[in-house]
Amino acid sequence: MRGATLTLLIGGLCLAALSGEALAQVGPLPHAFAGYAQPAIPPGACKAVNAGEAQCVIPAMTAGRYLIEAAGTSTTQGGDAVQALEIDVGGGKCGVGKNTRPWPSGARTFRLDCEVTVLTDVPLMVRALYADAKAVKDPAGPSITIRPVPWNGVLSSQPFAPQQ
Repeated sequence: MRGATLTLLIGGLCLAALSGEALAQVGPLPHAFAGYAQPAIPPGACKAVNAGEAQCVIPAMTAGRYLIEAAGTSTTQGGDAVQALEIDVGGGKCGVGKNTRPWPSGARTFRLDCEVTVLTDVPLMVRALYADAKAVKDPAGPSITIRPVPWNGVLSSQPFAPQQ
């Protein structure tokens, strides 16, 4: 039981680190990133291109961690409708999500988030690509927001399972 409690505590701390309050307290970047900034990306920098794509631009000379939030809405009149979102950062997939749980009718919004560490000398395109089946996309298109998050000092981390 003690291990489960510790896991829940650590999980709660990780979620708290990405809370709105923590997002508002972005501190200075490490000295290794001298000459770079971690600007806020205003909502005006993001726009829907069509019913299936939204785009944002992260400016040149940007470094730091960002939380990318995408959402797409569709409406269905019958069952078996499904939704999918992909977040693309600079031509690479940051995340792909599918909501294959069909809904009987009406509108439904599907969301996908991605955390990314950026170090770029040139403007970087971020895209939210939205698709559905057996439903009608909101003509306003998907939404995408990009918010800076505090630097945690980690450049890379990846899970793996050693051979047992």
